[in-house]
Order: sequence, then C-alpha cells, then structure tokens
Amino acid sequence: MAKPLKVKKLSPSDSPSRAARRILRTRLREFYSQWEDPDQHPSPEQLHDLRIAGKRLRYSAESLRELYPDRLALFIDLLKRGQDMLGQIQDCVSQREALHKDVLRMQRRNARAEEITLLENLIAEYDQRQTTLFSQFREIWLSLTMKEFRRGLKSMISRPIKSEPKPEGSETEEMNVEKSEQPEHPLYLVNPNVQPVTDPD
Repeated sequence: MAKPLKVKKLSPSDSPSRAARRILRTRLREFYSQWEDPDQHPSPEQLHDLRIAGKRLRYSAESLRELYPDRLALFIDLLKRGQDMLGQIQDCVSQREALHKDVLRMQRRNARAEEITLLENLIAEYDQRQTTLFSQFREIWLSLTMKEFRRGLKSMISRPIKSEPKPEGSETEEMNVEKSEQPEHPLYLVNPNVQPVTDPD
C-alpha cells in the first residue's frame, strides 16, 4: 500500500483556509499519482492504491467542506462512487484468486470434472464482472484526468472562504465572491450516465 504524502509547510498558526488549500492540494497530487497515464492498463496494486488515496482525499474533502460551501458535494459524491466501483473490482480479484486455488486443489485430488468446470465457470463470471466494472470506472477516470477538469478543480480548491473575522466595515471579497466570479464547476465534464454494475441475484 502506498504511503500517504506528507502535507508540507503546514503550521498550527495557519488559517483554516490556508491549511485547507495545502491539505487538498497534497491529497489531489497523491490521488492522481496512482494512475498517471489513463491510456495504460493499471495493475491491481495500482487500483488498490488509487482506492485508498481516493478515500484519503474524500475524508479530507468531507472534513473541509464548510470552507467550500456548495462546491465539494458533487466531487465527494463522485469520489465515493469511484471507491465503490474499485471496491467491487477488488472483491472480484479476491474471489477469483480464492476460486483458482480451489480449482488447483481439486485437480490435485482428481475431483470430478463437472465440479472443476463449475468453479471455472464462476471464475469466468468474476472475470466478466471485473472487466465491466473496470470499463465503467475507466470512463470516470478519463473524465477526472482531463486537463480542463483538473484545472477547474485546482482553481476551486484554491478558493476556500475566509474564516478569520474581518474588521467592521471592511471588504470581504473572498468570502462573498459573486457567482459570476466563481470558477466554473469542473464536474460538468464528468459523464453522469456511468452507473455501477449491480450484484447478480
């Protein structure tokens, strides 16, 4: 399992908004580093590390969402959706490995051919399910790695609200940014029609 990146230059004296920027930038960099080239097929270990990095990012985003009112909810939901898919893929990998060991064990003790065939058919079903899930997750990942999306996401997390009290009568520009000045939400690029595969009955 990949170790989490250390959040550098973080001080107890930092304002909440400054700390939020540093934490989320670090977690984003860690998240994207797990599968840098979406055109290359990732290993099971990469997908596992991506799921763990995504979980760290989601937990950080959830804990800091008050500094990004109405801006992180969709991103958090997307991260959870991706984690669910990756978790199902990992389940397929684990179940397939266990069944493969059972097949080898049955072959060594000369089990009946129909018993071995039954397990091999189950392995094929898990392979098919894993392929379908991966195809769906890859569509999400391709959207997440688009330059426009990453640029918009970086801009969004760079603009937490100011949490420090302001002197009476002073301007609060960053706290009350007009909607027209807000960076366009990057999640418009994500395909909303990709749905997770449901478990077979």
